Amino acid sequence: MGRSIFIIIALSLLTPVIGFGQQTGEDPFKRDPIFSKSLEELFGSDQAKMEGESDTSGAEEAQRAVRRLSYSGLDLGGDIEAGPYYSNELYSQYPNLPMIHFNRVNGLFLGIRKERMQWYRSSSFLNIEQIRPHGFIGYGTASKEWEYALGVEKLIGINKRLMVGGEFHRATSTEDYHRTGLIENSLTSFFASYDFLDYHEMEGFGLYTVYRTQRWYEAAFSYNRDTFRSLERNTTYSLFGKASPYRLNPPVDRFSDEIDLDRYSFSFSFNPKNVLLADRFTFAASVGAELADNSSSDENYRYNKYWSQLKFFYNFEPGSVLRWRIKAGGISGDAPDFKQFYLGGIGTLRGSPYKYFRGDNMLLSNLEIQFGRSSNRPGVWMRDYNMHILLFLDSGWTKDPEFVSDPELLNGPDENATSGFSSFKFSDLHHDAGFGLGTGAFRFEIAWPLKEFDTEPALWIRFNPTF
Repeated sequence: MGRSIFIIIALSLLTPVIGFGQQTGEDPFKRDPIFSKSLEELFGSDQAKMEGESDTSGAEEAQRAVRRLSYSGLDLGGDIEAGPYYSNELYSQYPNLPMIHFNRVNGLFLGIRKERMQWYRSSSFLNIEQIRPHGFIGYGTASKEWEYALGVEKLIGINKRLMVGGEFHRATSTEDYHRTGLIENSLTSFFASYDFLDYHEMEGFGLYTVYRTQRWYEAAFSYNRDTFRSLERNTTYSLFGKASPYRLNPPVDRFSDEIDLDRYSFSFSFNPKNVLLADRFTFAASVGAELADNSSSDENYRYNKYWSQLKFFYNFEPGSVLRWRIKAGGISGDAPDFKQFYLGGIGTLRGSPYKYFRGDNMLLSNLEIQFGRSSNRPGVWMRDYNMHILLFLDSGWTKDPEFVSDPELLNGPDENATSGFSSFKFSDLHHDAGFGLGTGAFRFEIAWPLKEFDTEPALWIRFNPTF
């Protein structure tokens, strides 16, 4: 049964009903973060503004509404920099922290960056068309370390739909970028000592190629050779939370502080920018794999990791939206601790302790209903910065939830990434429920665990949507 569930979810991601697609002239892959704009674009003349103004149809306005619904908030609003949220699924096979951030490992990190894996940048190198250098350099005030990345990429073809590139790097990164926004996490760390991410150092290189169609599909391949190292907590400073010091930063594995991994990664996405498929409905899907079970990886850490995700958005009445995210994942072999699946806390099971559930097989469901005020032009989708009420139910399962409290379990690694699902029963799901109040800029959420823990709720103040 479990194997069938995993296969059905994965196959369903590859069978979108494109016939319902709303064709508009806007390219969903185009990004305009502030730090990537020229001065003329950022402080453009009145003439440029006049040229950019045009009447917008109801369908185009609805399209913007649903994309703002998904990509709103401090990080996901798209006004600061690209990062992992507007880039390809494999962006985070490379260092992924912002060029300016604050955390318990680096302290205040100051740097300058030119982003990788971006489809729209008007730059060239040595007068060769579509050759674009990228990278960053910066310094951590607490770690007292310089970090860097140096790379180059090229767009190929008349339509510029194929990208090839590579880079060398030595920098801090995280596997937890999907839990909370990276800029959002810097603010909670600096002001209140809530650093929700775990960090490691990456030193090595990678080569990648990315392909996209005009609107619907994006696929990518990346080869990476990296040494991952554990990092220590180097500061407990926060502006208002000095009495509650940061938790320790965990090692990359409880048996090793340095691991060499040779990885081949693949990803495939349908509708990654949430283009509307019908007037009141859209969905997005992605699958990915990270293959490190080869002779070049550390002999104690050879594994293959697979994941999939579905996101649905349904405007079932004016101003009200149902959002649903389903994630599944499996690991075969001996993955290090930092590559395992974790559930609990911010971004996953919001009423449970942080990363309480751990395993090499994972299922996660986040179901939300938002009640707000409808927008003017299309009259159905919710206004993105008006107040709304939120009801949610989080459900999740990992194969070995007791692994956290008993690291010496005798059941070894799985030979097949789906074998753990054979023991799955719906009664095994852990559920958290709650409600919230928010806008496109912030959210207040209260979540209760429905079993296994005490009845005290968890309170979250968020500057990004959960997904």
